[in-house]
Amino acid sequence: MTKPHPPEITLKAIFLGIILSIILAGANAYLGLFAGMTVSASIPAAVISMGVLSMFRRSNIFENNIVQTAASAGESLAAGVIFTIPALVLMGYWQDFNYIEVAKIAAIGGLIGVLFTVPLRRAFIVEAKLKYPEGIATAEVLKAGDEARSSDSADAKSGLKTIAVAGLVGGLMKVAEQGFSMWHAVIEKAVAVGNSIFGLGSNLSPALISVGYIVGRNIGILVVAGGLISWGIAIPIYTALYGFEGEPMDAAWNIWNSKIRYMGVGAMVIGGIWSLIKLFKPLVAGIQA
Repeated sequence: MTKPHPPEITLKAIFLGIILSIILAGANAYLGLFAGMTVSASIPAAVISMGVLSMFRRSNIFENNIVQTAASAGESLAAGVIFTIPALVLMGYWQDFNYIEVAKIAAIGGLIGVLFTVPLRRAFIVEAKLKYPEGIATAEVLKAGDEARSSDSADAKSGLKTIAVAGLVGGLMKVAEQGFSMWHAVIEKAVAVGNSIFGLGSNLSPALISVGYIVGRNIGILVVAGGLISWGIAIPIYTALYGFEGEPMDAAWNIWNSKIRYMGVGAMVIGGIWSLIKLFKPLVAGIQA
C-alpha cells in the first residue's frame, strides 16, 4: 500500500511563512539600505521554521520548504523594492514614497518574476548548469532538520536557539553603542600626503559583521577590495590631479559621494551586461522551449 504524502500547504506553514516573510523582508530592507547588499533568507527561514514547527506534534520537511520559500520570496521582493524605488526619489520623479504605488509596483514585479522563472529555469539550470549553492545548502539544512526531527527534537531546535542568542547579542551591542554611547560605531581616518588624500575606516555594526559572516570570504574580499580601490587608489589620484578643499576627511567623503562611487556603479552595470551576454543564447532557448 502506498504511503500517503505528508501535508504540504497547511495553515501553520502558511501563517509562519507570512510572519517570517514580513520579518525577514523588513530586516533585509534595512540591511540593503544600510550596507548596500542583502542576504538570502532561505537558510535562516529554514532553521527558524524547523525550530518552530518542531513544537507541533505533526510537522514535516514539506511544510518547512513552504515556509522558507515564502520567506525567501518576501526577502527578494524587498530587495527589488529598495534597490529601485529610491532611485525615483533621487531623480526627483517622486517627492515621497507612496505606499499604494510601491505596493502596486512590487506586486507586478513579483508576478513578472514568478512568470520568468519558467524560461529562466531552463536557461540557468538545464542549459547553463549553474550550481545554485544557496539552494543546495538550503536543501541540506532541510534534510538535516528532518533527520533530527525523526531522532531528537532537541537537535532541530539548536539552530533556532543559535539565531535567538545571536539576535540578543546583536541587540545588546546596538543598545550599548547607540543608547549608552559606550563606543563609536564608525572608526575612520584620512590624511593628506602632499596633494593626495588617503583614507581608511570601518564600521562595527552587528549587521555588517553578520552580513560578512553570511556572504562568506569571497564576497567579503570583494567588498574590502572595493573600499581599498576607492580610498587607497581612486581618491588619492583624484585629489592629486584636481586638489581638494577643507579637512581631508570631509573632502574625501565629498569626492567619494560625487565622483568615486560611480566607479562601483559602472563596474556593477558592466558585470550585469556581461552576465546577460553570456546567458543570452540559453535564455532564448528557454523561452522558445
